[in-house]
Amino acid sequence: MPFDFDGDGFADMAIGIKGEDLRGKANVGAVQVIYGSESGPTPHDQLWHQGRKGVKGALERGDGFGQRLTSGDFDGDGYADLAVGIPSEDIGGKRNAGAVQVLYGSPTGLTADGDQVWHQGSPGVPGGNQAGDYFGYSLEVGDFQGDGYADLVVGIGQEEVRGKKYAGRVVVLYGSASGLTSAGVQSWDQGSPGLDSQLTRYVQFGAHLATGDVNGDGRDDLVVRGDWESGELHVILGGAKGLTASGSQLFDLADLGMPRHFLGEQMITLEDFDGDGRDDLALAAYDSGFNDGFTVALLHGRAGGLRPHPLGPVGQPGSDGTLELDPDLELWDATTDSGDLTGDGHVDLRVGRDVLIGTSQGLGSAVVRWPEWSGRCPKSNALPLSGGTHVWFLCAYPRGAVDGLDRPGYVTVAQGTADGTPGPATVWHQNSPGIKGTAEARDFFGSHVG
Repeated sequence: MPFDFDGDGFADMAIGIKGEDLRGKANVGAVQVIYGSESGPTPHDQLWHQGRKGVKGALERGDGFGQRLTSGDFDGDGYADLAVGIPSEDIGGKRNAGAVQVLYGSPTGLTADGDQVWHQGSPGVPGGNQAGDYFGYSLEVGDFQGDGYADLVVGIGQEEVRGKKYAGRVVVLYGSASGLTSAGVQSWDQGSPGLDSQLTRYVQFGAHLATGDVNGDGRDDLVVRGDWESGELHVILGGAKGLTASGSQLFDLADLGMPRHFLGEQMITLEDFDGDGRDDLALAAYDSGFNDGFTVALLHGRAGGLRPHPLGPVGQPGSDGTLELDPDLELWDATTDSGDLTGDGHVDLRVGRDVLIGTSQGLGSAVVRWPEWSGRCPKSNALPLSGGTHVWFLCAYPRGAVDGLDRPGYVTVAQGTADGTPGPATVWHQNSPGIKGTAEARDFFGSHVG
């Protein structure tokens, strides 16, 4: 289970604090891990950062350790591991070249034993360290070979590729019994052979990622947002040797019959909504005028992959189509997540404050409106933090005020309920009882959450 670092069957919360000051150095960043239990999250926690005993790397001003987070079992030992994006890390004198640090799970939780630091200067990793690349700007996990080891996708949205500024690139590191390795490493960009697109500048290929098995072959596939303005999406399929351009797909919002919209940072979700063993694509886009609310498009996975085609309104559950959601949403702060919030065995989809209730055939027409706080989540996730069938919703608001301080940040956590409404919400921050650290102005607790 992702984010279950101690293997007890309950996911744990990993919370990025990119503005954390440590030992007199500003914005070095940290990650707070709050462990789950039978009754939900507990004050049992760890605070991870570079410069901590046994952790590779030094405390450096402005690194922003914890700006991005993802989790998977990279070494297949049954304990989830944590990948921490440090896109503002300076490498070899190159400012903001970026890096990713990996901490491995154990029976006692995350440990510094065997931690890894990856960047474009690491042996076997394609490309060189360049100022402003922001390696680790986005992270995603999938098992692309179907071998039981999680693999790590690293987005480098600002990378200059073959003379094209901010063209972007993704690097894929594969898991093994010894953890992540550069053996078989892959590099993908908009102009990679077989992707049916031309390399252009400013598209930030790899800035937004999603993974899931869209064709039901037992291997995860990768969805990469290409051109952000048109909503271009690349689907790269998994294979016996990893991701392959064979059978890849390219489409954009116009192919779905949707007007040009913008896809936000956390607006692409892959999940098996209809229970057929193939993951389905849900994407939420908002009008460039910022006044027409969200359009949610649903494309269901098939043996041949996704089937992009002009979409009408969703009809019966399980059918491709679009839904228009209430425009009264926090456009800049809204995110999407999926999970069984109702505990009925069917996956639900949350977009901003609206929860689309899942059924045995797929997402239904029922929409439950959550409280106002749930629409103000620049970062969010849905995880099984306790016993029972309901997942919990994690809503991070890194700009939130705590005890009168300026933007120390906090995370609101609520368990789903049978009718789709949220259970009692608790708020976590560094002034919460029993939690390590102290809330400080501009810490941005909740810079990322998993």
